[in-house]
Amino acid sequence: MVRGIRCSAVLLCFLVSGLFIEQASAFAADPDDAVRAVAEGWYAAAIRQDREALNKLLADDLSYCHAGGKVQTKAEYIASVMTGPPHYESMTYHDMHISIYGKTAVLTAFADIKLVNAPMFRVRTLHVYVENGGQWQLVAHESTRLGR
Repeated sequence: MVRGIRCSAVLLCFLVSGLFIEQASAFAADPDDAVRAVAEGWYAAAIRQDREALNKLLADDLSYCHAGGKVQTKAEYIASVMTGPPHYESMTYHDMHISIYGKTAVLTAFADIKLVNAPMFRVRTLHVYVENGGQWQLVAHESTRLGR
Protein backbone atom coordinates (compact mmCIF):
# COMPACT_ATOMS: atom_id res chain seq x y z
CA MET A 1 0.00 0.00 0.00
CA VAL A 2 2.77 2.45 0.97
CA ARG A 3 4.60 1.47 -2.22
CA GLY A 4 1.51 2.32 -4.32
CA ILE A 5 1.15 5.70 -2.62
CA ARG A 6 4.84 6.42 -3.16
CA CYS A 7 4.57 5.52 -6.88
CA SER A 8 1.48 7.71 -7.22
CA ALA A 9 3.25 10.60 -5.49
CA VAL A 10 6.29 10.25 -7.76
CA LEU A 11 4.05 10.09 -10.85
CA LEU A 12 2.13 13.17 -9.67
CA CYS A 13 5.42 15.06 -9.17
CA PHE A 14 6.53 14.19 -12.71
CA LEU A 15 3.19 15.28 -14.17
CA VAL A 16 3.12 18.57 -12.26
CA SER A 17 6.75 19.40 -13.05
CA GLY A 18 6.12 18.54 -16.70
CA LEU A 19 3.20 20.96 -16.80
CA PHE A 20 5.31 23.73 -15.27
CA ILE A 21 8.13 23.11 -17.72
CA GLU A 22 5.71 23.14 -20.66
CA GLN A 23 4.06 26.36 -19.45
CA ALA A 24 7.42 28.00 -18.75
CA SER A 25 8.71 27.18 -22.22
CA ALA A 26 5.51 28.56 -23.76
CA PHE A 27 5.94 31.83 -21.85
CA ALA A 28 9.69 31.92 -22.55
CA ALA A 29 9.20 31.52 -26.31
CA ASP A 30 10.32 34.70 -28.04
CA PRO A 31 7.44 36.24 -30.01
CA ASP A 32 9.99 37.74 -32.45
CA ASP A 33 11.16 34.22 -33.30
CA ALA A 34 7.58 33.00 -33.72
CA VAL A 35 6.71 35.89 -36.07
CA ARG A 36 9.95 35.40 -38.02
CA ALA A 37 9.11 31.71 -38.42
CA VAL A 38 5.65 32.56 -39.82
CA ALA A 39 7.14 35.17 -42.19
CA GLU A 40 9.67 32.70 -43.54
CA GLY A 41 7.12 29.88 -43.45
CA TRP A 42 4.58 31.56 -45.69
CA TYR A 43 7.29 32.50 -48.19
CA ALA A 44 8.40 28.84 -48.27
CA ALA A 45 4.78 27.67 -48.53
CA ALA A 46 4.15 30.01 -51.49
CA ILE A 47 7.25 28.69 -53.25
CA ARG A 48 6.15 25.06 -52.66
CA GLN A 49 2.51 25.87 -53.45
CA ASP A 50 1.52 24.38 -50.09
CA ARG A 51 -2.16 25.24 -49.62
CA GLU A 52 -2.40 23.69 -46.13
CA ALA A 53 0.55 25.70 -44.79
CA LEU A 54 -0.73 28.92 -46.38
CA ASN A 55 -4.15 28.40 -44.78
CA LYS A 56 -2.49 27.98 -41.39
CA LEU A 57 -0.06 30.91 -41.67
CA LEU A 58 -2.40 33.50 -43.24
CA ALA A 59 -5.25 35.06 -41.23
CA ASP A 60 -8.77 34.63 -42.60
CA ASP A 61 -9.14 38.41 -43.02
CA LEU A 62 -5.79 38.84 -44.81
CA SER A 63 -5.31 41.94 -46.96
CA TYR A 64 -2.43 41.24 -49.36
CA CYS A 65 -1.22 44.24 -51.38
CA HIS A 66 1.32 43.35 -54.08
CA ALA A 67 4.15 45.67 -55.10
CA GLY A 68 2.16 46.60 -58.21
CA GLY A 69 -0.85 47.70 -56.14
CA LYS A 70 -3.12 44.69 -56.63
CA VAL A 71 -4.96 43.79 -53.40
CA GLN A 72 -6.13 40.25 -52.64
CA THR A 73 -8.02 38.46 -49.89
CA LYS A 74 -6.65 35.26 -48.36
CA ALA A 75 -8.72 33.12 -50.71
CA GLU A 76 -7.65 35.13 -53.77
CA TYR A 77 -3.97 35.09 -52.78
CA ILE A 78 -3.93 31.34 -52.15
CA ALA A 79 -5.83 30.66 -55.39
CA SER A 80 -3.31 32.73 -57.38
CA VAL A 81 -0.34 30.95 -55.76
CA MET A 82 -1.88 27.53 -56.43
CA THR A 83 -2.83 28.20 -60.07
CA GLY A 84 -0.50 26.68 -62.65
CA PRO A 85 3.18 25.92 -62.22
CA PRO A 86 5.18 27.53 -59.38
CA HIS A 87 5.40 31.33 -59.61
CA TYR A 88 8.29 31.90 -57.20
CA GLU A 89 11.83 30.54 -57.25
CA SER A 90 12.89 32.26 -54.05
CA MET A 91 12.03 35.00 -51.58
CA THR A 92 14.68 36.14 -49.11
CA TYR A 93 14.37 38.69 -46.31
CA HIS A 94 17.10 41.21 -45.41
CA ASP A 95 17.31 43.75 -42.57
CA MET A 96 14.21 42.37 -40.88
CA HIS A 97 12.87 44.28 -37.88
CA ILE A 98 9.97 43.01 -35.74
CA SER A 99 8.09 45.03 -33.12
CA ILE A 100 5.64 43.27 -30.81
CA TYR A 101 2.58 45.10 -29.42
CA GLY A 102 0.76 42.54 -27.29
CA LYS A 103 -0.94 40.14 -29.70
CA THR A 104 0.04 42.23 -32.74
CA ALA A 105 3.41 42.39 -34.48
CA VAL A 106 4.75 44.67 -37.19
CA LEU A 107 7.52 43.40 -39.44
CA THR A 108 9.52 45.57 -41.82
CA ALA A 109 12.19 44.24 -44.14
CA PHE A 110 13.68 44.23 -47.58
CA ALA A 111 12.91 41.12 -49.60
CA ASP A 112 14.58 39.82 -52.72
CA ILE A 113 11.96 38.17 -54.92
CA LYS A 114 12.85 35.80 -57.75
CA LEU A 115 9.94 34.85 -59.97
CA VAL A 116 10.20 31.98 -62.45
CA ASN A 117 11.70 33.20 -65.76
CA ALA A 118 12.14 36.76 -64.50
CA PRO A 119 15.01 38.75 -63.01
CA MET A 120 15.20 39.13 -59.24
CA PHE A 121 13.84 42.36 -57.77
CA ARG A 122 13.84 43.90 -54.31
CA VAL A 123 10.86 45.17 -52.36
CA ARG A 124 10.43 47.02 -49.09
CA THR A 125 7.77 45.12 -47.21
CA LEU A 126 5.49 45.84 -44.27
CA HIS A 127 3.62 43.01 -42.55
CA VAL A 128 1.16 42.97 -39.68
CA TYR A 129 0.78 39.73 -37.73
CA VAL A 130 -1.81 38.83 -35.10
CA GLU A 131 -1.77 36.05 -32.55
CA ASN A 132 -4.89 33.90 -32.98
CA GLY A 133 -5.25 31.14 -30.41
CA GLY A 134 -1.50 30.96 -29.80
CA GLN A 135 -0.67 30.92 -33.54
CA TRP A 136 0.83 34.01 -35.21
CA GLN A 137 -0.72 34.73 -38.61
CA LEU A 138 -0.10 37.29 -41.34
CA VAL A 139 -3.10 39.64 -41.49
CA ALA A 140 -1.74 42.43 -43.72
CA HIS A 141 1.02 42.59 -46.32
CA GLU A 142 2.13 45.54 -48.40
CA SER A 143 5.26 45.89 -50.46
CA THR A 144 6.85 48.54 -52.63
CA ARG A 145 9.13 47.59 -55.47
CA LEU A 146 12.49 49.33 -55.32
CA GLY A 147 14.53 50.65 -58.30
CA ARG A 148 14.83 48.62 -61.44
